[in-house]
Amino acid sequence: MKLFVRLAVMVGGSILFSVATDILFRTEDATIGVGLLYFALLLTVSGLWGLWDGYHAKRLAPVFVRWALVAGAVGLSGPFRIWFEEGRDLGVLWSDLWNLTPFLAGLVLVPAAVGIGIGYALGNGGGTVGNSAPPHPSL
Repeated sequence: MKLFVRLAVMVGGSILFSVATDILFRTEDATIGVGLLYFALLLTVSGLWGLWDGYHAKRLAPVFVRWALVAGAVGLSGPFRIWFEEGRDLGVLWSDLWNLTPFLAGLVLVPAAVGIGIGYALGNGGGTVGNSAPPHPSL
């Protein structure tokens, strides 16, 4: 269930962002700024959500695999979205699959992985010492 929620938010949010920018910014001049805003949103949302997941995780591997799948889905959604919006050219689709997919997946996976690690270290799963440490000998 956690995987589907993350997929719906990240992929659905990417598609909604694309549709909203097409409606709001009809000129080509705003495309670069909007693209940078999209990249910043991907980095921020995946990093903060990864931090949340890492903080509440009991084990790291399932959380990382979940985010790797989300990153792959977001990465694949970009080229197919462009293919459906701009025209059905297989050469462009193939080029975007090779070049754009790893870039978009990295924009999701890298901050999520960093957030997971930091959150895990801060949360209960990180092996916190708490009160179980032996007391220091008094001098």
